[in-house]
Amino acid sequence: MSQMMPPDMSAALGGGAPAPAAGGLPPDIGALLGGGAAPDQSLPSIKDGTHGGGEEALTTALDALQDAIDNEADQEDIQVMLQCQAKLQGILAKNQKEADSAMGGSLGPSAARKMAGGLGA
Repeated sequence: MSQMMPPDMSAALGGGAPAPAAGGLPPDIGALLGGGAAPDQSLPSIKDGTHGGGEEALTTALDALQDAIDNEADQEDIQVMLQCQAKLQGILAKNQKEADSAMGGSLGPSAARKMAGGLGA
């Protein structure tokens, strides 16, 4: 990978030439890309979660995305963030729709799977 990138980019990602004076990537992002400090291992893995159990994390992510959108000047970056925001909102809306249907006596397969704790997934 370092052969395809300029030396300063390669250094920022954790290999090759010395890092540029302006800094580099945050340690957690650098670690995910193969360099820098390791990310916090205390976070749960994806397989440790429950169906529909991430609502608080989704809300936190949406709040963070909105902050980023409010502070970004580049319209292309804003567009990407808005797409991400719409996808996350879609998950919350789907969960709400399933909850509303279940309250009305109509329990779809996805809602039943969530209530069963992921059995059959």
